[in-house]
Amino acid sequence: MMKDFNPNKSSMFREQELLSMETSLKLDSDLCSNLLNSLNRLLRQVVSDMTKPAVLKNVLSELFLLDMKKVELFCECWTANVEQIVSRLQQNFTHSYRLKDVNWALNISSNVGIELSNPEPRCLIELKVEDSQHRDNHKINEIFLDFNEEDLKKFYDMLETIKEKVFM
Repeated sequence: MMKDFNPNKSSMFREQELLSMETSLKLDSDLCSNLLNSLNRLLRQVVSDMTKPAVLKNVLSELFLLDMKKVELFCECWTANVEQIVSRLQQNFTHSYRLKDVNWALNISSNVGIELSNPEPRCLIELKVEDSQHRDNHKINEIFLDFNEEDLKKFYDMLETIKEKVFM
């Protein structure tokens, strides 16, 4: 099954196989579907960063409350095939972007006039992103973000949330 994984395929299993999985895992169809969708998503994320078997074991046992024997079996299969899976996924995804560099600058400006106004902090962030379709030409796109104080705080909070989920 792992060798035939294709992330662009809508359903990897025939109806009979799905029923067999539901029965053997003792899951209802919704939970089985959620498990398969989560595993599909996990396999898609592996393209850029291999998931460690210990982390995978934790997620499968704690999040899905699966029997440890089944978790161990899946993790052994994962460990044995992860390099092939990653290689196939990288071939299947035709277009991706990679962050190459980040630059930033902080400016504090105020309006010049009769009355002095409160200074307004501004943050400029430049993201240099490589486009995989142009890897031979090293096509680098530059994306500029301009944040005021409130926007920067929201952006920071969002990055902290992402960090917490990644290092869970």
